[in-house]
Amino acid sequence: MAEPILELNKVTVRRGMSVVLENFSLKIAAGECVILHGSNGLGKSTVIETAARLLPMETGSVRHHGKLVMDSEGRRISPIRPFGLTLQTNCLVGSDTTQQHLATISALNGKSMDIHPLLELYDIANRRNDLIAHLSGGQQRKLSVISGMLPGFLNETPQLIMLDEPDSGLDDAAINQLIDNIHQLRNLGHALLIATHNSKLFECATSMCSITKTQTKQPKNNLEWSVSASPYETKFVRLKTGLRYNLSTLVSIQRNWLAGLLVLGTLLTIVDPLVVSDHQLMLMGFTLAPAFTMGLVGDAVLKIMNEQRTIDWWRAQHNRLPNSYPETLISGILVTTIAMTIFLESLDYRVIVIGGLITFITTFCVRFLQLSTVRLARKNAVYVRLLTPILILPWGLVVDYCSRL
Repeated sequence: MAEPILELNKVTVRRGMSVVLENFSLKIAAGECVILHGSNGLGKSTVIETAARLLPMETGSVRHHGKLVMDSEGRRISPIRPFGLTLQTNCLVGSDTTQQHLATISALNGKSMDIHPLLELYDIANRRNDLIAHLSGGQQRKLSVISGMLPGFLNETPQLIMLDEPDSGLDDAAINQLIDNIHQLRNLGHALLIATHNSKLFECATSMCSITKTQTKQPKNNLEWSVSASPYETKFVRLKTGLRYNLSTLVSIQRNWLAGLLVLGTLLTIVDPLVVSDHQLMLMGFTLAPAFTMGLVGDAVLKIMNEQRTIDWWRAQHNRLPNSYPETLISGILVTTIAMTIFLESLDYRVIVIGGLITFITTFCVRFLQLSTVRLARKNAVYVRLLTPILILPWGLVVDYCSRL
């Protein structure tokens, strides 16, 4: 028997005080389409989010293509292949265009294809160069559904496709097109897991699962899809995506640079550099304070990715997320150069580089603290930033070192 594309083995998941899944097991092989149905609160979305590595488990394990990707002991391993995922929230970044968003997903799959025909099927081809923020709610949902199915359209080898309420917010024509596409993906040999209330989609299923029981059936549809994607270089996709998010919104200027310049301006207001010119340690502290402050604000890209659970989509696909580290390093170097010119009236490349590293390392530490709470139900209620004053001590040691250069 062929190895299943997706396997959940005796999974128990608790959400709040309630056990939503208990010793739940599910296997989906290539060419199968399992539809999760039933009333709200039964655990359909929980199954999909657990299979996508987004929810911690009390017991059990999740495997993709026979390889462990998560278990109850805390192991969380990046899947060997990207998979298609559409959540109830669209997971879109408003500053991206439709074309850019789908190109990023294609690049993560190591493929490139003309997405115009696919957009035409859902009547949004005329919006391919528009910002996602300018699309209507229904158009954004269409894009989210296309995104979830795209890995299947890009690859001939069996892929995992998971769609949570994909018909929500779609008009009748789009739902009919979605049904045709699901048939095509199944006939290509992909494994599909779909949660829906819409009985129209039931015709696509090879198995109907109500969490408590599973019923096997045989869909009758021979629609085919011709895969026409070409190979694409996958290097630096996350780096390029982070850079694009940053440049399209200038979010690092709104957050990091604003904080750094406010500190610099405040210091200039209360301190005359000429008066304290003999206090090298104090001047060096003033010089490196803006760089440190910029780092304390954190990674600006994470702020963007919190829109519509985009960060969850990326976490499901990879353990490493898009970041703004290059911009952070450059910003630290620039603000330190400005501060040195003002307070020390001379430039030392060693201090300038150290300033850049301070911003980079501080940003990395704050980002780590932010991501450590991302799996919690009320992550904003956890004041993890209260730990950031710990960073003041190493910053003070660096200031002392630089004052002796």
